[in-house]
Amino acid sequence: MLILHPKIYLTADPVHVTDALLVENGRIAAIGDQARQAGRRHEVIEPEGACLFPALADAHVHLWGLGLRAQTLDLRGMSVAEIYAALDRAKPHEAGWIFGIHWDDHLWEPHETLQLAELDRRFPDTPVCLRRVDAHAIWVNSKALQLAGIGREFVCGQDGRVGRDGAGNLNGLLVDRAMLPVESILPAVSEAEDRAVFEESARMLKRFGIASAHMAWISVERLAMLQKMQAANALPIRTYAMIDGMDDALGEVLARGPLHDPQGWLSMRAVKFFADGAMGSRGAHLVEPYRDGSRGVQIHAPQVLAERTKNLMEAGWQVAIHAIGDGAAREVLDAFQSVEKQARTSLRPRLEHAQMVSPEDRARFESLQVIASIQPSHLRNDVVWAQEILRAEQCERLFPWRGLAPYTTFAGGSDYPIDDPNPWHGIATAIMRRDARGREFSVEQALTRREILAAYTRGAAFAAHWEDILGELRPGFAADIIALDRDPFTETARSIRETQVEAMWLAGMPVDL
Repeated sequence: MLILHPKIYLTADPVHVTDALLVENGRIAAIGDQARQAGRRHEVIEPEGACLFPALADAHVHLWGLGLRAQTLDLRGMSVAEIYAALDRAKPHEAGWIFGIHWDDHLWEPHETLQLAELDRRFPDTPVCLRRVDAHAIWVNSKALQLAGIGREFVCGQDGRVGRDGAGNLNGLLVDRAMLPVESILPAVSEAEDRAVFEESARMLKRFGIASAHMAWISVERLAMLQKMQAANALPIRTYAMIDGMDDALGEVLARGPLHDPQGWLSMRAVKFFADGAMGSRGAHLVEPYRDGSRGVQIHAPQVLAERTKNLMEAGWQVAIHAIGDGAAREVLDAFQSVEKQARTSLRPRLEHAQMVSPEDRARFESLQVIASIQPSHLRNDVVWAQEILRAEQCERLFPWRGLAPYTTFAGGSDYPIDDPNPWHGIATAIMRRDARGREFSVEQALTRREILAAYTRGAAFAAHWEDILGELRPGFAADIIALDRDPFTETARSIRETQVEAMWLAGMPVDL
């Protein structure tokens, strides 16, 4: 087909505009005058909208898991009283548990908290598992603690935290690795349930103009599901899989070796680890302590993280490591430094989040060739409460995008379902740096629209080793195209936040939005 439109953006940075695209066999065959001449006998399409743009990517998303399952309570934005009211209306999952996700204690009144006694009163014989919005903490009742074998004497190392009341009794809160005994007994999610959630998540992302998704944590078991779907041409979205680095069956995958799809549909060549927890649950590992004196959680000892990273990358695997705090970011950079330069150059190590980075560590992204995978919407939500738990000088290190920009390639994402999946909200936040209350935060660290649009297109493609087929609309690239109701280069940042996708083509095929 020949696509005609007066403003077709081929790339985001540098900006390159044309007025014609020739699409053949799912690829861009020609642009501009050459497209018009070669496409005279093709079907002609003239989309509406302010402009056409390369389809976006979400470089850090969870397409299933993290509590996304049937009959789950969505507790996002609720007060403690509202959570109790939701629990009063709740019906157990078919497996006999009460599941909830997205509670956020930073939205509660000071000193307000969930009470183990209240959970027990409502569900004395039914286990309850309520997952925090960042997925790094759960609140459970006594039945769940009993089933998991967690008693008053339960202790956890530096890689987790156990909540207790003033008398030292368990209060039902488990953070990071302390969650494992409960998670190990949760009823298994079937492949059919995960597939249904995956397909619905993909439909949602495509409505926002997203054609490819970097699945930021996947079990070895679910790799087979993706491969079956690809073999049947049933993948609903291009998928770049980051395999759980702590999966007991990881050795089977490592023995088979990395799988890279040059067509950009399904690659399984990355392994993901966690260096720390999340800031909201005070699990992010910091160089200096939080206001309460704690330092956060180290999921792995630095030497263990370095050894695993070195072994994997020198065996041909890309390594992506979650690091929220500045202490964790430093340890991740140290781990990447242990890898030979040639392996870093070819495999492109990823630091997932880069949410807090000390100034002295920023230039190391360039010297170590590390990609910064960022989720701008985290700023919008996290800085609302950050000053309550961090010191002023620590807040200055949060979301240091301008400070990192000279040294790294950004890959933009959402971290859905932890945060807002709409990429246009993230793009606007990166430009404006306003929190959910409309207050500006360190605006000197803002990105330009070219930089952040590139992060969701070319940058994300580079992070997935798909830069030769995705992220741009040039001859030879996949015809992943979106029609937008407004031009992101001429609208205000506030207007960009309201962007709507009017039409989409995935590999040259129209998508039903």
